[in-house]
Amino acid sequence: MAMYSLSCSCYSLIIEKLIKRFGAKRVYIGGLLFYCSGMTMMALTKHRIGVIIFSWTAGVMYSTLFTMPYLLIAHYHSQGTFEVNADGNAKLGTEVRGLGTDVAIVSSMVFLAQFILSICMGSIVSWSGTTTAVVSVASFLSFCGALSATQVMYLDL
Repeated sequence: MAMYSLSCSCYSLIIEKLIKRFGAKRVYIGGLLFYCSGMTMMALTKHRIGVIIFSWTAGVMYSTLFTMPYLLIAHYHSQGTFEVNADGNAKLGTEVRGLGTDVAIVSSMVFLAQFILSICMGSIVSWSGTTTAVVSVASFLSFCGALSATQVMYLDL
């Protein structure tokens, strides 16, 4: 847990610099893929040292998940843009949207996803017969998240 927390703190300090250098899309997807590869390696090695080393990737993922969506929401609100037209160009919003409402929706979705996963993990571990399933599912779902992140509107952030 100490390595996880340390990596989360360190990555949180540099994430804005990474966004300026590489762009939000690459940082978002890269953070999720970094976690995916770390969890895959942890599942394959099944060793104490591997757990310590690869737990660093969990901190990167946590920082990514609890930073990037909120940065994107803030950027959408500062631009007044919440969608793109068929050509892929930003379309100015005409409706009144509250920043607090959007932040609450994103926060609710994150915690709802964690809740649903928590309900399912006991059955998955029981079905597979090993706790390595937890790490494998985390890796798979992180990969799915990275694929989904390719469809997010980044508005040149």
